[in-house]
Amino acid sequence: MLNSQQTIAVYENLLLITQKMLEAAKIDDIQQMHYLEDNFNCQVRGIRNANGFVKLSGELRHKKIQLLHHILENDKAIRNITDPWLKELSSLINNINGQETKKLPVHKNR
Repeated sequence: MLNSQQTIAVYENLLLITQKMLEAAKIDDIQQMHYLEDNFNCQVRGIRNANGFVKLSGELRHKKIQLLHHILENDKAIRNITDPWLKELSSLINNINGQETKKLPVHKNR
């Protein structure tokens, strides 16, 4: 189990990763986004492997909550940048699939 200082350090690191992810999203650096996403997921797995965190109270709990809010704000900003692209990609894939379906020969029942 992670102690209180390790817990705060993990959240600070996750915030740093999401800040870098947001910067990468802004410049459309997909490769960096994937690298950072893998890094983020690795950090989360590390937390699970450490059996979580100790309970925080007082100022440290407040700091953790602030860090979580910033992480979520970054996540929302990243999604605002990437989701329109994902919707466009989905639309293109659906259009391609629709065109391929139209080209398939129609088999009549015997």
